[in-house]
Amino acid sequence: MPHTNRKKKTNADTAEKKQPTKRIQVVDADGWVHVVGGSKKAGDGAAWTHAGDFERGGVAYINRTVEEMRGDYEYYRKQWESSEAAGELREILKGRERVGNVICLGLGSLQSARREGRRSSFTQLAALGMILEELAGGEEGKIQCIHQDPQFTDTDKEFLQTLEGTVVDDPAAFGHVTEDSLVYAIHCYAPVYTTISEGPKPKVVIGTDIDNFGRLNLTGSRTQKSNLHLTDPGRGTQAPKVWKIWSKTVR
Repeated sequence: MPHTNRKKKTNADTAEKKQPTKRIQVVDADGWVHVVGGSKKAGDGAAWTHAGDFERGGVAYINRTVEEMRGDYEYYRKQWESSEAAGELREILKGRERVGNVICLGLGSLQSARREGRRSSFTQLAALGMILEELAGGEEGKIQCIHQDPQFTDTDKEFLQTLEGTVVDDPAAFGHVTEDSLVYAIHCYAPVYTTISEGPKPKVVIGTDIDNFGRLNLTGSRTQKSNLHLTDPGRGTQAPKVWKIWSKTVR
C-alpha cells in the first residue's frame, strides 16, 4: 500500500459539521420584528407568540379581573393626564362643538399579553376619556361612546361598560357613524379607514396613520366644518399639530 500521511478519519471527523444558519427578520401581524434562524420554518408563528395565560385566535392574553383593569386604567390615566401632550390636547379641545357620538375602533385588548400593547390601549382609553369629557362640556347627558375591536375579551367588554361605553361586535360600529360622529381610530389597519371613507363622512376623525388618511376621501365637502381631522400635512392648519401630539404619545 502506498505510504500516506493522511490521518484516518474518526467518527467525530466524519460527523456533519453544523453550518451557521442565515438569520432573517420576520415582521408579524402586530408589527413586531423577530430574528429567526434559517433552520426554522418561517411560518412557525408559535415561536413569535408572547407568553400569556391563554390564547384565542392566535393572540395571547393574560388573566385580568375588572377590578385589576380599573387599577391599571387609573395608573395610566394619571400618567397621561400629567403629560405635556394631555395639556396640549385639552387646550385644542376647549370650545369645540359637541358631537353626536364617538366611535372607538381598534382600541386593542386590555388583556393583551404584550405589556406594551396594554400600555398603548390604556393610554388611548385615557385620552379618549379626556376627549369625551371636554366635548361634553357642561351640557346635560354624556356623549355615547361605541367600542369595537375583534380582539376584545368578555372582561374587556365588561370593563368598558363600567365606563358607560357600549361594546358592539365587528362590523356593527360602522353603522353608527354619522355626519355628526367623532371616529377615534388609532393605529388601525387600512381596511378600517377604507370602510369609514365609504360611509357617511364623520365630523371628526382622530388617528395616527397620516398616509391612510391622505389616500382616502374622509374629508369630502366638510373640511371647513371638521376640526381635528388628520389629513395630509398642509390641508388645514389643525392637522399637523394634532398629528404631532398623537403620534408621539398615544401608540
